[in-house]
Amino acid sequence: MSAVTPNQTVPGSPAMQLPALAPPPPPAAAAAMALLVALDPAATPIIDLNAATFQAGGSPNRISLADLLHNDGGPPRFISPFIPGRAARIDQSLLPLMVYLPGIDGTGLAASRQFPYLVDAFDLHALSIPGQDRTPFEGLVKLVEEYMELVVMQSPPERPVYLLGESFGGVLALAVAEARPDLVDRVVLVNPATSFSRSLWPALGPFLPRVPKELYGSVPVALSPILGNPILLAAFGVDTSAPLPDQAVAFGQGVVSLIPQLQALTEILPPPTLEWKLKLLEEGNRQLEPKLKEVSQRVLLVVGSGDLLLPSGEEGSRLEKLLPRCRLRVMQGRSHALLQEAGINLVSILKEEGFYVERRLMSAPMKQRGRNSIGLAAPVELPTPKELDIYADKSYTTTIRRLTSPVFFSTAADGRVQRGLSNLPDARPMLLVGNHQTFALDLGLMVEQIVRERGFLPRGLAHPAIFGSAKKDAEEDSGTFRNFMTTFGAVPVGGRNFFRLLQNKEAVLLFPGGVREAYKGKGEEYKLFWPERPEFVRMAARYGATIVPFAGVGAEDAVTMLLEPDEIRRLPIVGNLIEQRARNSIPQARRGVSEDKALEDLFIAPFAVPRAPQRFYYKFGKPIETSRADLDDPARVNRLYRQVKSEVEGGISFLLRNRQRDPYNHFLPRALYEAASGGKQAPTFPLA
Repeated sequence: MSAVTPNQTVPGSPAMQLPALAPPPPPAAAAAMALLVALDPAATPIIDLNAATFQAGGSPNRISLADLLHNDGGPPRFISPFIPGRAARIDQSLLPLMVYLPGIDGTGLAASRQFPYLVDAFDLHALSIPGQDRTPFEGLVKLVEEYMELVVMQSPPERPVYLLGESFGGVLALAVAEARPDLVDRVVLVNPATSFSRSLWPALGPFLPRVPKELYGSVPVALSPILGNPILLAAFGVDTSAPLPDQAVAFGQGVVSLIPQLQALTEILPPPTLEWKLKLLEEGNRQLEPKLKEVSQRVLLVVGSGDLLLPSGEEGSRLEKLLPRCRLRVMQGRSHALLQEAGINLVSILKEEGFYVERRLMSAPMKQRGRNSIGLAAPVELPTPKELDIYADKSYTTTIRRLTSPVFFSTAADGRVQRGLSNLPDARPMLLVGNHQTFALDLGLMVEQIVRERGFLPRGLAHPAIFGSAKKDAEEDSGTFRNFMTTFGAVPVGGRNFFRLLQNKEAVLLFPGGVREAYKGKGEEYKLFWPERPEFVRMAARYGATIVPFAGVGAEDAVTMLLEPDEIRRLPIVGNLIEQRARNSIPQARRGVSEDKALEDLFIAPFAVPRAPQRFYYKFGKPIETSRADLDDPARVNRLYRQVKSEVEGGISFLLRNRQRDPYNHFLPRALYEAASGGKQAPTFPLA
């Protein structure tokens, strides 16, 4: 039987040896083969070892599942499930890559019912760990890394790379994702065993390998209600459109096949193997737990609310909070073995969640894969439309949009102002420069609209506190907004990140007024607090970036200021404590550039109360071209700086003036109109 392991010779090497097929399997392996037949009667139990990946011009080596399970003396290997009549009609290299990491059994049988769906949507590779293998957890992590290096680095950077981890495989998947963000784009977890230490298994598990041999074979049957829902397991493969007698026969066959399937687990996991696997679980969780917050990839977490093997329902909520970019999908009534249950199609779940992409749409051109890490000034993957909807809901921009009914304008090359964003230039790099409104309430709406309408992602330069550099209390305060900002590609503000984004030909979003402008005081509505030096113009000119000035109004009028930051600082007793906390626990983004030296970057939010929201308006001005030649003319740089600032101030004046002509500027008439029209957006002021 052939085995593909990361320790073999590099691709194309003539020294690579493939062992011969194994002899006929013993009864235990035959029972396991019967398991796959019972799981998917329409599929031939054939595994395609993807040797062609490693041998130029080679062909896959097909073996039976029985052969695979029988040859358990070798190292862990990677296999590619072969489903006759399905994968053969699809060029696998054109599909996203998915590497499946199995549960405690090591065979991947628990997901085999999903293979027919997965091979239509992915180039599917699966890790197989022989029962006699004793590779430690860190060795398995390294093994997966080395294999993925070989496979992923042969793929174009736009090809999506998924890790699918089930139960123990979920622990392994998270460890690999954290270690190699350059190799993994998205992670799918199904009832991950990250809750092992909080389950009964650390106490119960050590006793199972010591069950007398004559009773050990009945353990899986006794535990079957815990392993999975027997009715749903037996109902898999039943054609619900068939006549009822046919459905009854198929269901009966499923029930009859369950017992030998469960008994086969004792052959796959004999007592010494089970004891080792439980140690792997314990060690893997010990190593992974302190690293969970460092997993930077998008994660879809699928858990069964009826999982009795592990507390997956509770663990889902915990991981959703810990993992920076995690989405939770709870499957009501489903068990630990939900991938084997009737009515589950994992590919359909991925598509419903907007988690399936055939090609990564990047914020900037890529020549090779890079680190997929939060807050790095490298190209990032654009969110899918469904991800836009989900993150908009989580960050409250959907609610803000419904309350404010925002209107967007852009300026053509001839100076005409038009509704919509069609006049935003295609030139890259591009620098969008505008005013911060109080609390930045309008920011999410603007970024979301640009992605939806124009299909590019403006990379924001954001305060470092958003990225968790502050202490825990500051992180919790900005958690939801942080998730939104990092998903939409924001990076910590600073010269180096600014430099790299422009160098990569990105669209960059800059608010020169920073925190001082977002945390205005009383009577400072729509006033700019920009730096004294024109550094952003110099940086734009260095890379020939197109500057697009923009203005926004409406958010300043959504709150009534009770205490401005300076008044909060001067409060008896608590004022000094608040100021010291802001100075000591929240990082400073910049110093010495603002017009207001005392409050230029002090992270003290004003105390305000909401009021009936007026409409939000945005105006993008006429693009301003720059070139490297501008760097040799300081006077021109200063003129460009004043021009950009003047355009922003002019845009604010334009919107404030014209919104008086909008009959739906105020909340009540706008809400009544849009309710009566079935959600259709209320019209706005006419353009001359």
